[in-house]
Amino acid sequence: ASNEEAPPLIGHEAEIYSLDYVGNHIVSGSGDRKVRLWDARTGQCQAIFGNESGGPSDGVTNVALSPDGRLLAAASLDKVVRIWDTQTTQLMDRLEAHTDSVYALAFSPDGKNIISGSLDKNIMLWDVSASGRTTTRPRMLFQGHKDFVLSVAYTPDGRYVNSRYDCCLVRGADGLDRWIMSGSKDRSVIFWDHRTSRSVLSVTGYRNSVINVHSSPTSPYFATGSGDCFACIWKYQCQTI
Repeated sequence: ASNEEAPPLIGHEAEIYSLDYVGNHIVSGSGDRKVRLWDARTGQCQAIFGNESGGPSDGVTNVALSPDGRLLAAASLDKVVRIWDTQTTQLMDRLEAHTDSVYALAFSPDGKNIISGSLDKNIMLWDVSASGRTTTRPRMLFQGHKDFVLSVAYTPDGRYVNSRYDCCLVRGADGLDRWIMSGSKDRSVIFWDHRTSRSVLSVTGYRNSVINVHSSPTSPYFATGSGDCFACIWKYQCQTI
């Protein structure tokens, strides 16, 4: 591994709120209402999204690249999630169902769905077609948080928390065992069944908002970051049902 410092990514005109990457590409979302696509090796900006008609009218709070890097999703304070084609920079869709600013966003590992979380306390699941188009309305609504939803993520293989301090990975026999996790200002993490929209379990005990959640794609761990200045790493245990 090289210790050489990577080139800085310079171009945004306001605070940068979110980053994501796939391969050698990085995307950044900013309060300047723009999303930029960068070459991580050279630091060069390859494309700017948001200048077109229908682009964000307020700051971009979160960005996500599809697993194949073909689609770019951006959440905004203006309550809308936008989808662009990274090859053509064309605005493909505007997902408009949330009633407050959207702060959380994630593609499913197979790239066929997007989940969004909002200050309206709701999480929505959207279908993405092979052409990159999404359904005009969310396919599923997840309700249960008592305050703002600040972060969402997919678990890799149907993993979810079984108790407050001990984590249990449960794998269903039908193979449809992937779950969704979310962090909220209500100081909890909730795990959801993506097939039924029902909550599987809540992880509580945080002293402040859960700002970020992330599940490792290759190891039995997930992490949470919260406003109480703690980052917690949880380990799953395996059990097959």
